[in-house]
Amino acid sequence: MRYLPAVVLVLLMLCPPWVQAQTPYSLLQDKAALDRVEQITHLIYSAEHGRALQELEALKAQVPATHPVYPLLKALNIYYQQAPMHTGSAGFGEFVQLLQQTKQQSESYLKRGQDHTLITFLTLTAHSLLTRYHAEKGDYMAAIGEAKPTYGYMKQGFGLREKYSEFNFPVGVYNYYRVKYPELHPVYKPFMWLFQEGNKELGLQQMEQSVRQNVFTRAEAAIFLVHIYLYYENQPQKALQSIQYLYQTYPNNRFVRLQLAETLVAARRYQQAAPHVQYLLQQPDPYYRMAGELFSGMLQEKQEANYPLARQHYQQALRLAEPLNYVADTYRSMAHAGLARYYEASQQKELAKASWQQALKLASYEYPVKQEAKKHLR
Repeated sequence: MRYLPAVVLVLLMLCPPWVQAQTPYSLLQDKAALDRVEQITHLIYSAEHGRALQELEALKAQVPATHPVYPLLKALNIYYQQAPMHTGSAGFGEFVQLLQQTKQQSESYLKRGQDHTLITFLTLTAHSLLTRYHAEKGDYMAAIGEAKPTYGYMKQGFGLREKYSEFNFPVGVYNYYRVKYPELHPVYKPFMWLFQEGNKELGLQQMEQSVRQNVFTRAEAAIFLVHIYLYYENQPQKALQSIQYLYQTYPNNRFVRLQLAETLVAARRYQQAAPHVQYLLQQPDPYYRMAGELFSGMLQEKQEANYPLARQHYQQALRLAEPLNYVADTYRSMAHAGLARYYEASQQKELAKASWQQALKLASYEYPVKQEAKKHLR
């Protein structure tokens, strides 16, 4: 999954200051700029992207033009404004350019020994995001190229966990995905010997602890846990704990609303899910309307037992997904699974088989589709 703005703020607050009057600019000593970084972080999570951009421009005037904090926060504002970000997003080119700028400016600071812990983390964040998007578009060699320096910076954070509890989050993410990701993507297995061993159970514990105890990375840990418990662990009741915190804190964030609707449906809390599904159907972005149609189909199928109407919603979800790229594949898979269940209920075995095959082909995760599809195709 992703590294988000609050994590940046953690390191701003935890890094040791550079106290000599003659030293070059240090963001850690600039309280006004640090306060603005905190405000920008909150605005990004709250989906107030216009105000965040205004504050970003003010931050740009406060810090040196060579400092990497501005391009990284601007990239992350674009990321959330267009979430889920993907290679077809309108802002993707600018997003990547800002991450490259962050890397370059961070490396210059590292060579000068300025704000070492903070700058190391900014570099790690930029590399991590680029690694993720190379992987998602299928450019595995480019992903490996980014992963090597990312790991180097990550190793520097392992020792900080005992001293600073905030680091339970990035270490927990590493511990979980170090094991889980190559299980799902065998193409990476030959490279895994390069990286320190992980531990899924420990990683989950560390992320749960982050949600309970951390200040700045609490929301980040909650976002990761929702995804993990829905798609990897098949424990929607546990996902509810995290998504409810996020919705209470950031009710205007439409990506949080989408995760909330999906989690409530998965947890069979259909009446609670209904208003959030309606919210998705009213969004101008076809990705969110597609999700709304999918979840509407699931409500009709599982709550109302209205299979013909469920089929219509599943078909409409697939129509809305047609112009979308890989970012819609998980929901496409779920829609095909819904159609397969309809065809099975109506004794159309060949259509059911074809739909299960398509659902399995598009499924990226073990749940909610892959295991079910494999069972029906035996």
